[in-house]
Amino acid sequence: MKIQFLTTYYPPFLKSFYSQNPDFYSLSYSKMLERLLSEHFADTGALHEQMLQQGYDSFLIIANVEPLQKKWAKENKIIYSESNWQKEIAFAQIKTFTPDVFYIESVFDYFGSFLSEVKVYCKNVVSWISTPFNDSLKLNDIDLILSSTPDFVSNFRKMGIMSEYMLPAFDSRILNKIDCNSKKDISLSFVGGWSDVHVNRKKALKFLVEQTSIQLWGYGFRRKQYSKKNIKYYTSKLFPEKDPIVDACRGEVWGLEMYKILQRSLITFNIHESLLKGRVGNMRMFEATGVGTMILNDNGTNLSEIFVPGKEIEVYNSLDEAVEKISYYINHPEKAVEIGKNAQIRTIADYTYEKFAIQLSDYLNKL
Repeated sequence: MKIQFLTTYYPPFLKSFYSQNPDFYSLSYSKMLERLLSEHFADTGALHEQMLQQGYDSFLIIANVEPLQKKWAKENKIIYSESNWQKEIAFAQIKTFTPDVFYIESVFDYFGSFLSEVKVYCKNVVSWISTPFNDSLKLNDIDLILSSTPDFVSNFRKMGIMSEYMLPAFDSRILNKIDCNSKKDISLSFVGGWSDVHVNRKKALKFLVEQTSIQLWGYGFRRKQYSKKNIKYYTSKLFPEKDPIVDACRGEVWGLEMYKILQRSLITFNIHESLLKGRVGNMRMFEATGVGTMILNDNGTNLSEIFVPGKEIEVYNSLDEAVEKISYYINHPEKAVEIGKNAQIRTIADYTYEKFAIQLSDYLNKL
């Protein structure tokens, strides 16, 4: 069976990647893809690799990586317009590969007319959707939608679309790429983004930077531009008002560097948005536990179905309780380490992309 994935990568990651790989543009398409995937950014590369292991003929499209996509077009003598190269090259890749299954991530710019046009070259279209989307999003071209948001699954089924609930997973290959015995020299971390959709996250992090020694890594932590009215004068010099969030941020980390930060953390903090309506199960839970770190997670109605509280994960019901537990585990690091080890055992046993690929294969066979 042939399966083709389409995803995009965060522009901040790509900017960092290009600067660290000045020879990237000179490589062949296959070497470019190999170099990108070696960074272990996002999860589609792991899924692509596992579907190959399952015996699928798999092709991965990372639609917004300009040098990669244009190199494929050059090697395959594909003509495209500069104004629309992303969709035109991706379309050509789909038309050339003619997959049995076209699997599109939540890349909503490619839904609607693009998906309708490529569907004639695909036997089945599958999508993963667990992020907020506009009600006007066209979904009728999709044969199966996977999601880690139960309400989404229910609503898709009511719309007459086949849908299945699946949790994210951990890429176990990471354990061969990082030093799993590194000292836990970061007492408390948070790794993730800071944007308008992160309502609960912003509230929690603002509280924790005031109450704890939490260190932040991620994107979007930018110091605000202050008008003259908000500038304070000290010894005839201008200084912007103090921003605790920005002061706590240690910069962006991606791929393997992100996993290294998680692994070095004694405790890493996690919180879900209201989209899940009291349930939990985001990517961070499996990334952190996979590298053997204790995650301090907001409690959820389904949490005990995923990890055993107090043994494989620690939970909080309020931010005040989170602060109390942070203090306790920092003062009892051996207990945090024990929970992290238990969590890793559980994740490697139940929540890897090897398991994910087998489950996905079962759903695809039903199509």
